[in-house]
Amino acid sequence: MESGKEDHFCPRDGARLVPPEESDRSAFTRNGIFHCDTCAGMLLNAEAAESVICAEKLGQMHEGFTDEGTPIALDCPFCEAQMRVRNFAFQRLDGSLTEPIEIDGCPDCTSFWLDSGELQRLSPPEGNGARPARMEANALAVVLEILFQLPVVLL
Repeated sequence: MESGKEDHFCPRDGARLVPPEESDRSAFTRNGIFHCDTCAGMLLNAEAAESVICAEKLGQMHEGFTDEGTPIALDCPFCEAQMRVRNFAFQRLDGSLTEPIEIDGCPDCTSFWLDSGELQRLSPPEGNGARPARMEANALAVVLEILFQLPVVLL
């Protein structure tokens, strides 16, 4: 499925998701990140990613959702299957693990939804945290891009 050919909508608030090619951040394009301008949530999809590293990482993560995970009342913005939730951590260079991140994943396609608060635990917003959603999503995309360089641990 090519990104940008059809609109996708935020599973939290129904707003149109900004596709990677319309973003002003190259990290969004490289990693196939759609984002919501109202809630700062992000939708990742391996088929939309230009980065081979990102596509492979999302493929690895997807394996954890095909048979496992807790079903949730959230439909996949790409294929409309019922998503599941799992906790993931990333292994730092020193061998320690990051705080667990709750990720919603689709058992049918390689799509994942991250609410802005999930990544904020790893990189809290500056100041009072009242940045516009677009700025918040941009900052969190950088955190995500760094995480994709680290091994994934299913919890």
